[in-house]
Amino acid sequence: MDTTKGKFAFYFWGILFFLLYFKIFAYLWDRWIYISTIPYALAIFGIILIVIPAALLTARLLVLRIPLKYHMIGIIGVVLFFSWTIYDDHREKGLDDLLTYNASNFEAMDFRFSKWRTEETEPVEELIEFLSQYRVKKMKDSEWDSNVSGEKGFQVMIYLKGKTTGASIYENRIMSFNDPVYYKVLNGPIDMGWIDAFEDKYGCGQCN
Repeated sequence: MDTTKGKFAFYFWGILFFLLYFKIFAYLWDRWIYISTIPYALAIFGIILIVIPAALLTARLLVLRIPLKYHMIGIIGVVLFFSWTIYDDHREKGLDDLLTYNASNFEAMDFRFSKWRTEETEPVEELIEFLSQYRVKKMKDSEWDSNVSGEKGFQVMIYLKGKTTGASIYENRIMSFNDPVYYKVLNGPIDMGWIDAFEDKYGCGQCN
């Protein structure tokens, strides 16, 4: 603990566990603790009195009980993991990658905010195959214009067992409901005429 590497390992794990415990604390606060009459000052005290000491104590125990060489291996692994995560988050990908689908645990699909709904796999697979031809890339939140009144688009929700995925899809941009995260279409515009025909075939066409 007295060496430079030991101190580096302590601060590295301390910051990492602080972020982890802070996320857990924020989740518990929002889900189980927060009431409108409870001031946010109590949350700050909770962070100071619980989250920070817990993170530092965990980091100290790790440094004292695990040989330093293993810390260096762990730190390198964490850095590589986060580097890959950042790269994967910002790389070009298929539009269909934003919509998780697996026929084995599929339950239903809602289209245009429940304008119509299906529990059949055929329309979902046809839609996914169509969307797979488009390439997307993450865009900055500041680049997203929330005014979409002048754009053609649709909303889709896919329900799987234990998971839900969905997006608002416009001709040249996407808002994924999972995070939410914004994407630009690289080889757009998306053919909304195909979407209208798809809806007539499986949705509105079945309503008549």
